[in-house]
Amino acid sequence: MTLGLRHPVWMNSPTVTWRNYKRLGYERLTYGVYGQQLSSDGMTKWDAQRSRFRAHTKAVLSVYSGREIALYGPTALQVLRVALPATLQDWTRCHIVVPIGTNRPERRDVVSHHTTAKLNIWATRDGMPLLHPVDHWLQLRGTDDELIEVADGLVRRKHPLISMDDFHRRLDELAGTTGVQKGRRLMKFVRSGTDSLYETRTRLVLVRAGLPTPAVNHPVPCRSGFTYHVDMGYVREKVAVEYDGGVHVGDTKQQAIDAERRRDLQDEGWFVINVTAAQLASPVQLVRSVEAALVMRRAALTG
Repeated sequence: MTLGLRHPVWMNSPTVTWRNYKRLGYERLTYGVYGQQLSSDGMTKWDAQRSRFRAHTKAVLSVYSGREIALYGPTALQVLRVALPATLQDWTRCHIVVPIGTNRPERRDVVSHHTTAKLNIWATRDGMPLLHPVDHWLQLRGTDDELIEVADGLVRRKHPLISMDDFHRRLDELAGTTGVQKGRRLMKFVRSGTDSLYETRTRLVLVRAGLPTPAVNHPVPCRSGFTYHVDMGYVREKVAVEYDGGVHVGDTKQQAIDAERRRDLQDEGWFVINVTAAQLASPVQLVRSVEAALVMRRAALTG
């Protein structure tokens, strides 16, 4: 069951109260705010979770209508549909930020933060105020690699939130702010045009092992008429590294498409190495395979 906030009602509503809201087909979104129950038929578990999260977030903000307030960190990025590593996700609480000197909201399901900076609203999503995506990226508390994964998501290949120029420009505007110096240091590892966290994670494994940085989603026109984008490609050596999420296991149609893709790439002289989540957890063999492929291809190129 997912929730909508099309008609939020307050606890002291004469028609919907804490005594009868369930009987009337409502669900409590946060203390004192109820929303209509909507069907989640046909929705994936992930979409249902996101729908519930958005309804809860809107409910929290409705309580503080008229106040200077914005979403913060993980909550803001999840509203913007930016993929976060599991350790940075928070689907049960709403993170918000208010100017220092104002009362910090206190609710069981709310994590409030103070800021000395002016809240410059970058955009709103379904009525929810958001700061610039780079601001929210700097608000995260993760490892270097986790922050690089999220940064890649801001400049992703499909529907990017910002460009690399926007990214650097905002960091310059925030000079002197907590986290900016670290953010600039990490930017040398950020690449635009990725499609998933796991692609970034794979690339970082290779780079951390001392291998060259591969091109991201490099286009490969094939004589079959198709143009494929390899997740990571060493273009000169024609070595492709592709992350296989395993989501198509048992899907014979997709397996046939994947086999045709691999054959087309091989016909163009590409050596394809597939990577799984299990291999990323213990990547020694992956690094050896990529390194060996590069060595062999470079030897062939030099005659």
